[in-house]
Amino acid sequence: MKEKSSELANLSEAESGSDVIEQGKDAEAIAQKPEKVRKLTNYLLLLIGVMIVFSMIADRIIPITDNARIKGYVVPIKPQVSGQVMDILVQPNQLINRGDVLVKLNPADYEIAVAQAKQSLELAGQQVGAQTASIASAQARLTSANVEKEAIELQTKRLLAMSERGVISNAEADDARAKLATARANVLNAEADLERAKQQLGSDGEENTQVKSALLALEQAHLNLERCVIKAPTDGGVSNFSLSEGFYASVGQPLMTFVSTESLWVEAYFRENSLGNVKVGDPVEIALDFAPGKIIKGKVSSVDWGIDWGQSNQAGKLAEASTQTGWLRQTQMLPITIEFERNEAKGVLRIGGQADVIVYTDDNWFFNTLGKFWIRVVSYLSYAR
Repeated sequence: MKEKSSELANLSEAESGSDVIEQGKDAEAIAQKPEKVRKLTNYLLLLIGVMIVFSMIADRIIPITDNARIKGYVVPIKPQVSGQVMDILVQPNQLINRGDVLVKLNPADYEIAVAQAKQSLELAGQQVGAQTASIASAQARLTSANVEKEAIELQTKRLLAMSERGVISNAEADDARAKLATARANVLNAEADLERAKQQLGSDGEENTQVKSALLALEQAHLNLERCVIKAPTDGGVSNFSLSEGFYASVGQPLMTFVSTESLWVEAYFRENSLGNVKVGDPVEIALDFAPGKIIKGKVSSVDWGIDWGQSNQAGKLAEASTQTGWLRQTQMLPITIEFERNEAKGVLRIGGQADVIVYTDDNWFFNTLGKFWIRVVSYLSYAR
């Protein structure tokens, strides 16, 4: 009995000792839990701080925005003469080149008008006793030179407007001015040839009012005949039309919409505190929503000096202060203009299309590598938008 009692006593002591050990382990585990939570919290705070600092630095070196759109010139194609549509040589949304024929109007009436004008000029020439064939030829050349000058003046006006905004280079603007000067010189030469032909008629023929009237009628008839063929003013595409042969086109009424691809650019809006390092000439990469996975290279062509922020005080009225709530004011977006390689973007540009834009303001290989990686990720994410 004594042996059994001692065994029981030893067993109870062992059990009580194990309970004490287990209680000690539990207390140690409980004491370690706050320490683990504190370490995890510190790591998270450190990670958040690093990410904030990294974001602030990256925003100055490789600013990126998804607030960008493709812009360009949209021109309504309006006939300058009235007539029945005889032939349509383009399809909706088709890409075309400068000078390609879009629509042909029935020229029958205008061919008759040219023939009548020639006959009137010949009769007038016969009345003054001079040949008028040379005058008709010179007049036709003058008409063609005037038509060419008119087209080049319109093109030059668009190019110079783009040059003022910095969309195209000064060299391209100078080339446009040179072409315009050549066209004007051609008109002067044609006028000189016409004047020479008139001189051959003699003083009586030159002052003859019937000849002058016939010449003006012939020039107008040639001009109207050439206007029966409507051509593309630049490279681009046509859309928003549903024509059919036999439709009667009226002067000044749009037949279709022409979108020029020679004068497309990207307008991207960045937060103003992201533009501190952005300058003209900085390389840019563009990810178009229309072409997921495709990256187009470009460069900054201009940075706008300001933006309309709705402060339009009128004389006689007190100034109005805009109210803002919160401890952080709203960020202001400022636009920059970006030009790009048109050959790379051919066929994938749509005016009004959205894009993501990243600007590389420095040669920092680390941030630039991260930026190139991220813009490509964003481009492929366009599949899911």
